[in-house]
Amino acid sequence: MKLRYPAEAFALGIVLFSAGMKEAFAAGILVIFTSVFAELLKNLLEKAVPTWSLKLCVYIASGSVCASAFLAGFAVLGTALTTELWIMVFIVGLLCGKHALSGNTDSEYGELLLESAFVWGLWILFTVFREFLGSGSIFGNTVLTASFQSKAFLNTTFAFMEAGLVLASVNGILKKDCKGMNSLFPVVPAMFLFHPFTVESFAGLPGTIWVIVVPILLFLSVKQTLKFARTGRFFRGLPVDMLAAGFIYMILSIY
Repeated sequence: MKLRYPAEAFALGIVLFSAGMKEAFAAGILVIFTSVFAELLKNLLEKAVPTWSLKLCVYIASGSVCASAFLAGFAVLGTALTTELWIMVFIVGLLCGKHALSGNTDSEYGELLLESAFVWGLWILFTVFREFLGSGSIFGNTVLTASFQSKAFLNTTFAFMEAGLVLASVNGILKKDCKGMNSLFPVVPAMFLFHPFTVESFAGLPGTIWVIVVPILLFLSVKQTLKFARTGRFFRGLPVDMLAAGFIYMILSIY
């Protein structure tokens, strides 16, 4: 069965906005909105314009609408998006457009919304646990402060792991898998934005390139190895790759 929800877009969205329930709640709605918009636009233009023009229109429109929606939505929340984060949100829109153009949704808006709702719900649920374990808060309100809590739960390491667990859980519920999804699309942009370590010996552009290239190369190596692993059906592909990225960040953050 085809995967109706945009797994790659959700994966990147979870990595970007999963440290707090407030951001996760809003981001999930905006990703779903962009997915529906991309599918609707594709269906409207499919028979009216050439294929190359259709793809260009869907990609540009989806990225622009997603970036604008996030900018407006987070302004209402009182959270400003940095330039780097805004670019990442634009990429989320591109991934929504890519999913629409893949033909997996086939104008089944009901199934798209239902499957996306499962992702959104589990995204919020996992984020609640992370926010509580990281700061003792839920939706920005302090609930309990205890010794077992640690800011480490709010790091990118656990964001990658959350993305993998959410997608695997949804696949388990829906009895589907992420076949055909490319984990490089959500992982590589995230690695450009979030760096697992810093290099004090040489700063500037060389140091920046180094802290980006190393995790990407390690991820490509692990991704190749995972092709031969006996991974469970629901974890296979994108979910296990996101978990692998999380462990890579965990190991690199030690140094």
